[in-house]
Amino acid sequence: MSAPLDTFDLVAKLFSAVVLPLIVVLNIRQRAHPSTPFAAYLWTEERRLTVVALVFLGVLAAFSILDLATHFGIVSSAVSEAMLPVLGVPMAAMALAVLVLGMRATFKFMRARV
Repeated sequence: MSAPLDTFDLVAKLFSAVVLPLIVVLNIRQRAHPSTPFAAYLWTEERRLTVVALVFLGVLAAFSILDLATHFGIVSSAVSEAMLPVLGVPMAAMALAVLVLGMRATFKFMRARV
């Protein structure tokens, strides 16, 4: 994180810092009345997967924001390095949870089709 970001990384992190929180907010706002059948299915049948996936996206956005803050000098490299385990450990746990819950949802969907 201490190395400056090149142009591609800067654009990708800016995109992630803006778009991922919007995805989270819009999904949370539409949970009562989903706009698509897939979203309705996820909020009714796979609520845990949906919530964990949205929190995962939020932590991913926080990583991007931390990288950008370090790049522009808002946060020092020491603070950035100290925040890595604070964000990284929950993100690793959520990634594993998304994989497990996603596999369960896939198996459930496949059983329903047979």
